[in-house]
Amino acid sequence: MSGKRQRYVVLNGEIAPASEARVPIDDRGFLYGDSVFTTLRCYSGVPFRLDRHIARLNASLASPVVGIHYTADEARLRENIARLVKLNGCGEAVVRFRVTRGRGAGVQPPEDATPTTLLTVDPLQLDASITERGARLIVSSVRRDPRGELGKHKLGSYLFSLVARREATAAGADEAIISDTDGRWLECASSNLFAVVDGALVTPDTSQNLLPGIARETVLDCARELGIPVQLEDLTAELAKTAEELFITNSVQEVVPVTDVGTASYAAPGLVTRRLMRDYAETVQRALDG
Repeated sequence: MSGKRQRYVVLNGEIAPASEARVPIDDRGFLYGDSVFTTLRCYSGVPFRLDRHIARLNASLASPVVGIHYTADEARLRENIARLVKLNGCGEAVVRFRVTRGRGAGVQPPEDATPTTLLTVDPLQLDASITERGARLIVSSVRRDPRGELGKHKLGSYLFSLVARREATAAGADEAIISDTDGRWLECASSNLFAVVDGALVTPDTSQNLLPGIARETVLDCARELGIPVQLEDLTAELAKTAEELFITNSVQEVVPVTDVGTASYAAPGLVTRRLMRDYAETVQRALDG
């Protein structure tokens, strides 16, 4: 009788069965969400734009906001991802790499803590229908300080995004837009946000309190390659009323067209979104062909 396949992780640089991997109860990632992570996608066992994910992660770790004394090694991570892809039998996969500050029960971060790292590689579970039907969005009650910095980092303290996503689910929607206290739309709970206005691509600049997403960056690369005008400017409810198209991006789902936000509806996918979806897929394929 065959049992369920064993799942493996890499905890603190060592491969271990997931069922046996343990993190201490005084780890600050568990106690306070004192951690940073990144999520990316593997295509046929190859992690897409791992270098950019690691560069962003390391920038967050070194930032004054986070200040965790750890630098992720891209070559070592690439090697461990390949090992987990093979052990877990999942070439099409979601990769998550987390770095916590380490152990320390007090609120004051310890200066001598040894960071905890966890790498997971799990089979891709993707609802492809959302790309075909388009996503429904709401505007969440969650607000951010427009002068803040926390939204620029993928922090383990993910509660605000979870609150926004719960609001979306309760409203029968797929995603929730997070605004700042000045009313500007920043991004969604787990994705970046784009509008198409008069044929041009409009998305907030990363000087605002939002995550510089790697899929966002890839879409901007694709737009420039295709000759689609790009405008990095405030995205507001008023501007969105004039948009022909809206879409969201993240590293797992890629480009997802938006059908509606409240009473406003959009072509899903519209012409520009469709071109970007196709070019994103071609960009991935070129990376695989390498």
